[in-house]
Amino acid sequence: MVASAWSAPSQITAQLDRHSLPLGESAQLAVTVKDSQPVELNVPSVDGLEITPIGQQSSMQVINGAVFAEVRYLYQVTPNRSGDFTIPAILVPGGGSTQPIALRVDTTPNPGSSPLPAPNVSGQQEDAAPADAKGDSAFLRVVLPKKELMVGELIPVDIKACFPAGVEASLNGLPMLTGGAFALNKLDDNPKQTREIIGGQPYNVITWSSALSAVEAGDYPLNLELPVMVRIREKSKPGAGRSSSKDFFGDAWPFDDSVADDIFDQVTEKPLALHSDGSLVRIQPLPLQGRPLDFSGAVGKFEVSAEASATRAMTGDPITLRMKITGQGNFDRVVTNGLTPSASWKSYKPNARFESADRKGFAGTKTFEQTIVPIQAGSSEIPTLSFSYFDPDTRTYVTKTTSPIPIEIVPSTAATSAPVPGSAIASSVVPTVQPATERAPDGLVPEIQETSHLSSLRPVVLEPWFLTMNALMAAATVIGLVLRRWRLRRANDPERVRLAAASAAVGEAVSAMDEAIKNRNSIGFFHAARRAVAERLAERWNVPANRVTPDEIQARLNGSGENICALFKRGDEVAYSHEEVTAVELTQWRANIAQQLAHL
Repeated sequence: MVASAWSAPSQITAQLDRHSLPLGESAQLAVTVKDSQPVELNVPSVDGLEITPIGQQSSMQVINGAVFAEVRYLYQVTPNRSGDFTIPAILVPGGGSTQPIALRVDTTPNPGSSPLPAPNVSGQQEDAAPADAKGDSAFLRVVLPKKELMVGELIPVDIKACFPAGVEASLNGLPMLTGGAFALNKLDDNPKQTREIIGGQPYNVITWSSALSAVEAGDYPLNLELPVMVRIREKSKPGAGRSSSKDFFGDAWPFDDSVADDIFDQVTEKPLALHSDGSLVRIQPLPLQGRPLDFSGAVGKFEVSAEASATRAMTGDPITLRMKITGQGNFDRVVTNGLTPSASWKSYKPNARFESADRKGFAGTKTFEQTIVPIQAGSSEIPTLSFSYFDPDTRTYVTKTTSPIPIEIVPSTAATSAPVPGSAIASSVVPTVQPATERAPDGLVPEIQETSHLSSLRPVVLEPWFLTMNALMAAATVIGLVLRRWRLRRANDPERVRLAAASAAVGEAVSAMDEAIKNRNSIGFFHAARRAVAERLAERWNVPANRVTPDEIQARLNGSGENICALFKRGDEVAYSHEEVTAVELTQWRANIAQQLAHL
């Protein structure tokens, strides 16, 4: 037995919660696989026993300062008859195997023994609530650089879970705050493992490095809790159920009983909850005196800078303005509105992106990207941008500003080539007046009688010039009729064709709007909506669709196109700011656009 146990790999172990039970009850089999991902175990069948899987548990195990992955597979073992059974070795693919396990099933309970508890099908112990570990040797420690904070201040923190050397423990989670006065950044999934001497005793220490921020002013205890599962190995005694081999063989026994004793040691699992000492931390409120108007609650030390995507642009062209805020502090409170709208600039809501410079999230850079549109042409500059924060070291408010960015704005080519509003309408209604030929009341040119001389008495209808003129008019009439018929046949009513093409384009745009609503595509919805309205107005005004602009709409509709212009404005806002529009708002816009199209 000692030789077989010594040669068995330690990657997989199996254990029954009891080795003797009466018929009608069940035992629980736990198969533990270390340093392996979840696998499909091949549990051999045993005649007279029903072995049913009831679940599995995964955890990270700390043994003498080393961290190992561990997966436990739980099975319910129910006997169908009494007798002695042996569960064969269980193999793990690519690993070792367990030792055979003996199980005795009695018809009735053993005389004088107390009734055994009913099996726990869920795989948990009867007392599932973890005990408080404040009085045990394992404990949780929080290391702060200072004990007085400002509201919104972020400081680095180290959380240490300390276990006595030789204690086996599994982490059932991560440290958690138990109060509402603090906020903790995300903890690292790979904590640091060290061995330290605490109070003259060696401890295995697991350290998480993160950042802690204060939320509410006052004096509050800093309480953290960590759920763990501690495994205690109980030494078996020779007099309790078995005798020592050395006692049986005497001095001729060549082996050390300690090896065999370790095999028969019982391992007891005990759930614990490690707590910090709950020391008080004083949180001071931010002062009201000297607080800037644009202060957003940022606390720390920061520097600001700004840059533009272009130094030369045309009026109406979008420009990306990037404002970078770099430093140390609580970046969750770093907020700015960027460039505000003015007579020279049109601006949209900025988007934020944070890049951490350390694993704690304490230092880094937060970049705000904002779309701005120049309105006026000429040499100009992007104004300075300001950002205010509170410095916890000096206890003062600080305002940092960026340098102005020079930029040259030229007139848009589309604006110079666009027609003057109203010119198309005016040119279409002004008639062309041609001078009229004076004729007699009967429509014939009056006959002129020449009395000077008479060359011939031949009638005028027989004169060559008269015949030639009438022949030309007749030919022109025939040619005109042929051309008219050819034009009608060739064009096939071009007005109807144009109207049909415009209606088809509007229908496609409306279908694209409905598809965008289903996919929650705000930018695609407003793009299709603007195309539908532009196609309808272009068909009505007999102009290309790209000529339909808000200025053209205002000019042609005499100021009655506010709803259509509002559609174009809302579409620009969504396109430049990448705002997510709710389905309710898109549905309302869909109904409004349908009404406008029907009216047009």
